[in-house]
Amino acid sequence: MILRFILASTFLISFQRPLYARSPIDFITENWPPYNYEEDNKIKGYSAEVIRLVMKELKTEAKIKIYPSNRAKQVLDNSKRSMFFSFIKTPQRENKYKWIGPIGKQHIPFYKRKGSTLKIESIEDAKKVHSICCRNSGLVYTALKNLGFNNLDTSKNAINIYSKALMGRCDLAISDTPIGYSYWMDKLKQPHDNLEKTPVNVSDSDIYIVATKDIPDSEIKVWQEALDKVLLSETFFKIKEKYEQ
Repeated sequence: MILRFILASTFLISFQRPLYARSPIDFITENWPPYNYEEDNKIKGYSAEVIRLVMKELKTEAKIKIYPSNRAKQVLDNSKRSMFFSFIKTPQRENKYKWIGPIGKQHIPFYKRKGSTLKIESIEDAKKVHSICCRNSGLVYTALKNLGFNNLDTSKNAINIYSKALMGRCDLAISDTPIGYSYWMDKLKQPHDNLEKTPVNVSDSDIYIVATKDIPDSEIKVWQEALDKVLLSETFFKIKEKYEQ
């Protein structure tokens, strides 16, 4: 009788242990402020805070590794049992990964200098300007090239992009979402209205956590359910409010 009780108890404890506790998941991200970025040797940002809330809900911990954008994608594509945030869903990416989310929304508009007389009301209008400052790789650059832009003035980082636009060295700038733009203008110690947001977006979609396809659907479901619960919490709404100010 005692042996039967011990076996039953062991089975229940094992059954109740989450799958991710028995088989760790590696978390990968990139520098994309203010969603995920490294500062003072800590990984911070809106998405990083949401991910940690989900981990807390699941009573698990995982180290988050941060890489430059292109390297982060390479690491993800050559890894097993890994998750990546923040990721934008595109038709080309959809079947390569398993998706958890969304964890938020984003749109990436063109910006022009304050007082500029340029009328940017469509993608075709943007194609007609002399030059557009943007990154030299990544989602936005790829989208612009696919749309047929041939007036791109590329840089490695957002600081250079917005600095050039402020100095009048390009007609338009595009790099980040509005909260990302605000982050970089603060870094540049510039008023946020020194560049004006246009109504034209290159990207307008949800952002997600993605998982490598070797992670079973049962685990993906556990993470999705935990995220859904977090997104209804008071703590999440405080995080959202902080980054949308």
